[in-house]
Amino acid sequence: MKKIYLLLGTLICTGGAIAQAPYSVGNGQYEFYSTEKHAPNAITYVDNRSAIHTDYDRATYYTENFDSGLDGWVNNIETGVVGFEITNFGPANDAGSTFHIPALLSSTPTNWILLDSDSDGTSGTEEKATLTSPIIDLGLSGGAPYPLKIEWEQFYAGWESDTLFLEISDDGGSTFTKIEVENNSVGRVGRPNPELVSINLTPYITDPTQVVIRFRWHGNWDYGWQLDNVTISDLPDHDITVSRVFRGDWVGDFVYSLVPADQAVEFIIGADIKNIGYEDITNIAFDWEILDPSMSVAASGTSTALPVLSNGENDTIWVSTGFTPTALGQYTINVTAVSDSVELASELTNNDATDDYYELTDWTYSADFGTATTPFYNWAGNEGNSASIGTLFNIISDGVIGGITAQFDDSDTIIDNLVYYGVHIWDGSSWSSSPLTITDDYITTSADVGEFVTLYFSSPVAVSAGDVVMGVAGHYGGIVGWEMAGGVPAGQTAGENISASGGYSSLANPTAPVVRLLMHDFTGVEENNANESFAVYPNPVNDALNVNMTLVNADNAVIYITDLSGKVVKTIPLGLVNGTKNLNINVEDLNSGTYFIEVTNETSKHIEKFVKY
Repeated sequence: MKKIYLLLGTLICTGGAIAQAPYSVGNGQYEFYSTEKHAPNAITYVDNRSAIHTDYDRATYYTENFDSGLDGWVNNIETGVVGFEITNFGPANDAGSTFHIPALLSSTPTNWILLDSDSDGTSGTEEKATLTSPIIDLGLSGGAPYPLKIEWEQFYAGWESDTLFLEISDDGGSTFTKIEVENNSVGRVGRPNPELVSINLTPYITDPTQVVIRFRWHGNWDYGWQLDNVTISDLPDHDITVSRVFRGDWVGDFVYSLVPADQAVEFIIGADIKNIGYEDITNIAFDWEILDPSMSVAASGTSTALPVLSNGENDTIWVSTGFTPTALGQYTINVTAVSDSVELASELTNNDATDDYYELTDWTYSADFGTATTPFYNWAGNEGNSASIGTLFNIISDGVIGGITAQFDDSDTIIDNLVYYGVHIWDGSSWSSSPLTITDDYITTSADVGEFVTLYFSSPVAVSAGDVVMGVAGHYGGIVGWEMAGGVPAGQTAGENISASGGYSSLANPTAPVVRLLMHDFTGVEENNANESFAVYPNPVNDALNVNMTLVNADNAVIYITDLSGKVVKTIPLGLVNGTKNLNINVEDLNSGTYFIEVTNETSKHIEKFVKY
């Protein structure tokens, strides 16, 4: 059984009360319950912030990218029916309708190796399989150089009973030394994709002409292992790499990608640094800089230092930068690992990492970032029933929530379904049994496929500093999906799961649903006033958009142009506008795509969609 739920509170459901579990904001302390196997999006898809570098100035003695097939490597199933195979598309993802394991983002994507336990295995059946290389002559007749390493790219999605091994022989495969690579790590910790594994071979090779490499899987209906680009090369004396860079304290807080200006907090930067060199490396730190929307350095510094990291060891360093963003727009975080040890110039290319998934906005609040990787349709075991999914938000300053925007999956199955958006507030012990407020029900149309749809609350939701809010997109049954993108810490994604387990549940470190709070008061405006008009043309448009409007008693009018994510890309103050007004707006500087143009003032609001080609 593979699904992890976090029960966040109590819910009266089908006549019974769900037991309350602890929920604590700011320290990540949650209680998890293992239930069914296929939790939607239980595996996090995370872009590797540090590219896989294959151009180091060092000697390489063996490489295999599997683009020509197994090329002499042998798959052997010792127990069960699950084994290694060549793939060019990744896991089958056929074992659960709402579950998704990403393909390996190999640097040579023609073919790679896959062991798909989730699709090929069955519950209760032990699995043992190996993938063994032919005899490798490293071409070092005078003896192995000192030192050597083996590296490969992988994406490992783990569960409760799987263990991965690398086995090494230097006598042609007669005897092997076994090295444990992974063990029951459950794979919900934002693993890099691809992840570069590097192991020191020096202690295991005496005869470099009779080397055999063997990968071993031991599991029981777990998820799987993908690997590619096996390389044996010189192991440099000194080499450190930044595996990941964090733009928020994942240990003690939630992280966000779009943040309203009045909810901004100090930047916390983290960097996971690993020693992939032979020698111990001392006094390891990282230089950091924050670039503001103009790409100017807004803040910089150097972290505290780790005393020492030995070969294969890694640790994360955290920095409180003292910097809180104020200017609207995108911010970029750059980090560079440094140490007392001297690295060759060719080994410095993996010391840098960047995160540019943070934007300060007028009022949009979200945690999703990057490209959507998979949709959420329903909780496992709850298919066809009502459900909701959303994100938890920490409220920093008093404010209001006037609406929610969410992105539907790019599938026709979402059409003609009844949906709503809602807001819950944590009262210190539980969530309410129903949303504190919801939008009017909305029936999806063909125009909503893959698009953002914004719905407004009839009354804004007042929130106070210190509140924890759950903004959700929900449906009353049917086949409705919302996009998911980017990785968030455990407990930040939650929703209502009306099934045998019931209650509000949270997925352990999933991708974030594209469900965004709009922290602005949209009430007090009268939409579609019969005595007013708002028209835009031509549509589609390339250079100049004509706006024709008739407004009644429309003081302090403003035109906003927003993209599909809700980001305001143009603001045009109009001042006092009564009667008919024609306007010509230059949109040549906008990227191709779909936009919304909205005129808002003290008494009315009109919105139209247009396409820039």
